Formats: sequence, C-alpha cells, structure tokens
Amino acid sequence: MDGQPQLNLHVLGELTATRDGAVVDLGGRRQRAVLAALAMQRDQVVPADRLVDCVWGDHPPANANGALQAYVSHLRRRLEPDATARQREGVIARAGPGYVLRLAPDAVDAWAFEAAVEAAAGQAPGDAVCTLETALRAWRGPAYADYAGEAWAEAEVARLTELRGVARERLLATRLELGEAQLVIGDLEALVKEDPLREERWRLLTLALYRAHRQAAALAALRRAREVLADELGVDPGPALRALEAEVLAQSPDLDGPRPAAPAPPATLVPRPRTPDGLVDRDDEMALLRTKLDELAEGTSGCLLVEGPAGIGKTRLLDEVRRLAVAAGVWVRSARSSALEQDFEWGVVRQLFGAGAEDALAHGERFAVLRGLCELTTQLAEQAPFVLCVDDVQRCDEASLQFLAYLVRRLEGLPVLVVLAMRTGEAHQADDLAELVADETVSVVRPAPLSEEGTAALVTDRLGRGADAFVTTCHRMTSGNPLLLRQLLRALADQGVPPDAAHVDTVRAVGSRAIASLVTLRLRRMPPGVTTVARAVAMLGPTADLLSVADLAQLSEEDVAAALDLLARSEILRDGHPLDFVNPLVRDAIHSDVPAGERALLVERLNRRLKSSSSRLGDAGVQTQ
Repeated sequence: MDGQPQLNLHVLGELTATRDGAVVDLGGRRQRAVLAALAMQRDQVVPADRLVDCVWGDHPPANANGALQAYVSHLRRRLEPDATARQREGVIARAGPGYVLRLAPDAVDAWAFEAAVEAAAGQAPGDAVCTLETALRAWRGPAYADYAGEAWAEAEVARLTELRGVARERLLATRLELGEAQLVIGDLEALVKEDPLREERWRLLTLALYRAHRQAAALAALRRAREVLADELGVDPGPALRALEAEVLAQSPDLDGPRPAAPAPPATLVPRPRTPDGLVDRDDEMALLRTKLDELAEGTSGCLLVEGPAGIGKTRLLDEVRRLAVAAGVWVRSARSSALEQDFEWGVVRQLFGAGAEDALAHGERFAVLRGLCELTTQLAEQAPFVLCVDDVQRCDEASLQFLAYLVRRLEGLPVLVVLAMRTGEAHQADDLAELVADETVSVVRPAPLSEEGTAALVTDRLGRGADAFVTTCHRMTSGNPLLLRQLLRALADQGVPPDAAHVDTVRAVGSRAIASLVTLRLRRMPPGVTTVARAVAMLGPTADLLSVADLAQLSEEDVAAALDLLARSEILRDGHPLDFVNPLVRDAIHSDVPAGERALLVERLNRRLKSSSSRLGDAGVQTQ
C-alpha cells in the first residue's frame, strides 16, 4: 500500500535485504539461513524441524526450537522495525508446525526473475529481449552464494542456475531472430566456454557465425562441438546439431537471417528497445539525441560523434539512441568495430547492410564501391528514415571508415542520422576520422565524468542509500568514470558491503581488485615497453618523473616520453605534471599486477636509487661544511 516501506529480498548473489533502498542488517550466517530456507520454499510452510536441519545440520543445540524462535524474532524486528510485535508476523508468519515467508511476488529477486523469464516466452522478440536483459541484470553472483555448498540449498541453487542459463540462451537466440548475428558471436563464444556440453549453445554459435557470412568458422565450431562431446561424454552430437551441419554444408536458405521486405523496413531488423539502467548526469546528451531524432522524423539528416575515454558511457548513449528510435518507430542499423576484424575489408559495411551490400561491393574499384553504397543508402532512406549506428569507430576497417566519411559529406536531403562512438586514446585511421571530426555538419558529444550527485544515485541504485563519506570515496576512487564505478559497486554488492561510513576503507581494497582486469586488458593492447613504464610509475608513486621512470624501467628517455604520451592519450595517466594516474584505483590495479619477479627487480633498483641519492646528499653536505 502507498506509504508503506518497500521491503526487498535479494538472493541472486549473497543473501541481502533492503528496506526503502537501505541495506538491512540480517544478522549472522545462521540467522540468515532461516530467511534463505523460507525464501526457497516460496509461499509454502517450512516445518520448524526442517529449519533446524538447515541452520545446524547434524549438530543442533539442546534447545534448538527455542534458538530458532529467537532467530525468527530477530529477523522480524530487523525486517519490520516500525511494526508492533503482532504486526511483525506479517512477513515471517507462524503457520501450523512451522513458518512461511509472506512477500509480494516481485519483492524477492529470484521470484521476479522466474516471472520475467516466463513472461518473455509469450512476448514479441523486441519486448522479450528487453524483458530478459532486465531480468538477468538482477544476478549479482551465484544464487544463495552464502549457502551454495549446503546440501539443503543444493537443489534450489541448481534450479535457479539452470534457469539463468536457459534465459541467457533465449536472450541470444532472440537477438539472432532480430538480425544481430555479428553482435552476439562474442557472447555465444563465452557461453560455450562456460559450459561446452550444452549443445544448444553450440547450435546458436554456429548459426550466428553462418549468418555473419563466416561459413568456415561455423563448420569449425561444429567440429569443436563434436570433439568436446566425444572426449567428455563419448557421444556424437544430437539430432539438432547434426541437422544444422547438413544445412550449413548445403547452404540452406532456411538458415538465412531476417531479410528486408520491400518496400517497408521490416520490424525484424529494428534493434530491440532497451530499458534505461542507471543513466545519470546525461540530461544534455539525452536532449540532443531527442532533438536529432525529432529532426530525422521531419526529414533532416545529421551526424553525431560521441567521443571520450574508455568507460565514460559512449556505448550507453548509443543504446539510448536505439531505444528512443525504436520507441518512435524508426528503423535502426547497427555495427560494432572490432580490433580482431580491423583488417577485414568492408567488415563494418557488411554488418550495417548485410547481403544488400554485396552488389555494391562487387564493383571492385574503391570509388565505384563508395558510390554504390551511397546509392544503396539513398534507396533505403527513400523507403523510410533510419538511424545508422557504429560503435568503437576508432577500430573500424579502413574501407568502411572511408565509406562513413564519404557518406557524411553527402547526407544533405537524406533522412538518415549517423551516430558514431569513438574511444579517445587509441590508434585509428587518423585521416578519415579527422575528416569526420572537422566536418561542420558533425555534432561532437563529449560525455563528462559523473558528478558526486550522479555517483550517489548509482550507489543508491546498487547498494541502497549511501553515507556521504562512502559516496565521496567511491567518486574519488573512480574519478566519476561510469564503467569503473559500476565495476566497483558490483564488487561491493557481491561482497555484501553496506554503503555506510564504517566501510569507507573497504572501497579501495575491493575496487582495485574489481578494476584490475579492465586496466590490465587495456595495457595488454599496448607495446610491452608501455606496460613496463606504467608499472614503473606505479612503483615510484608521487616521486615519479621522466628521469626516474627511465632509470627504473631501464629505457631511453625518448622511449619513456613516447610511452608516457600514449598512456596519457589512453586515459591511464593524467596529461601533465606531476606524473599521476587518472584515479587511485587504476594505480592500485597496475601496482598489484606487477609479477613477483619483476616486482623484486624493480624494488632492488628502487633501493639502489635511494642509496645513491642518499650518498650524493651526504657528499654534498660534507663539501658545504
């Protein structure tokens, strides 16, 4: 009812509860086990002796029922602190020989997750994807993570884990149905690696590769599936995989993805709508996106370039473009550049236009191809206005990038909105991108780091209302970078850290571990000498300068200067003096990633450097006497 506190129980991860967004202290492990056991038996009475078994196993205390009643009483007071003793029986109610948990169907994340998966089965593809994506975001770790090893929890944990796996498969299958073959290959590879014995995942991966015009890779995936099943289970693939292999070899038309139905753009090619997820501090950017889409509806072309450092929210804004366009009934074509496919000529163009681009690409000569692709764009725009989105354009193959630059200069009069996202600090086809940025018709959007108020909003969304000191620490540690902040908050939520002043010191320790993988991945894309320089700066700390880094890394000053420039352009180091990382968590992540042998070597060089400095100072002191 209106005005009553909102109580929510979270079991898709460690067991936690929130009341009006604030984290509830549920007490110790055994007391929380009572609540977990009740949540597992949804709306069913759990006998007291069953709860005793869950809490104490084979070693119950002498007065187990009395201890159980005490735990229930404590839980009631914490879940409903404002209620009277009689009213507190509303959530954990006594019923016959035991107790029952009485909460609304959407008050427990596992219950809401099940309902969403069931609802998605009867929805249109675009709505189903939106529903499944939202439902899967509720998972913060293994179900009932605190009790995953307990025999009494094993069946329910396995059931929810299986349901999560099914939901992830359905999500990617539906995205394939919507024509997103190129975009789901990476996700499907990850699913297959996670559980290579699930044949449905191999089937979806093969189908995605085939629809992405990678027939050889599709057949290779089927061979891998056959080898894994033979090695692990001693069986051949099932009927579905065998039938798919025959269809791939025969290039069956039944395997083709959704095709446009002239003259109107098909609904199956419109990307799915997405539910906004914690978008804060982006009012100006959202206003610009809405303006551009309104202008597109009136027949006005345009080009938006969203640029900024890694994690600032460029992809998130592209998602909002798609969501707003779908809501307005506008057709969208999307592509995402990849470093792995940067040498694949016209790769992004093929993502954008699919088989429709083949006639234009058959011209061979570059200028003729560009003209053919522009004619194709014009023909599509004559059917209906559409949005063309390309993410990570800095990794775009050279030929496709030339087409984008060529198209932008010829947009006038075409009802087409081109939206590009570019990460700063990475190598790219400089001339073509420079042309795009310099074009006066291109609107450049540079999202800023989150404010402390925006950080507070995300803390509340993930952990509950946070203390001022806790929010300030999260903001300072991440410098307002949305990706780093979400990584930090996800790690804190997984560990059940409440957002209070008492846990401020925990933020840095948890955050550096959570963000280490992101930072080290970016460093691995750079030359080895750059990683050495970054580690030297991290080891030196506030005393780092060009000469000291060169000495510690044993590289020339010229090489160190070039590496420092690249680290600054990649938003790992601040641009300027003194040398410092963009935020403390990046420094901690790099410092902790130094291998033991290299760390020992750097420490030894540091010690020699300090002794040498002390010796020179001592000699200078003697000379002045």
